[in-house]
Amino acid sequence: MSYKNFNRHECYTPEMLSMTSEVVRELQDLAIKDQTKSMFDMAINQVCGLYDGYLYDNLVSDAEEFGASESTLNKLKGLKKAIEMYIQLYGESMTLV
Repeated sequence: MSYKNFNRHECYTPEMLSMTSEVVRELQDLAIKDQTKSMFDMAINQVCGLYDGYLYDNLVSDAEEFGASESTLNKLKGLKKAIEMYIQLYGESMTLV
């Protein structure tokens, strides 16, 4: 599983932070309904990694495999695209916690 680092504090807008929270809640709701723990752990770990400045390459595909809705996948695709543009402009960086 490969990833890119980015500074979430510099990259994220309030809307992106809100969108990430929505995706986390949607995946948690899906896990409660389906009870597929191992796939949930992988998907939620990658989404929560966004908070720490990790953009996993297979973020969207793993969420799709987990059974995320089209709405959730679109949010993830938008987040991924914005983060990749940030990395392209400013290079990889670290999030200080």
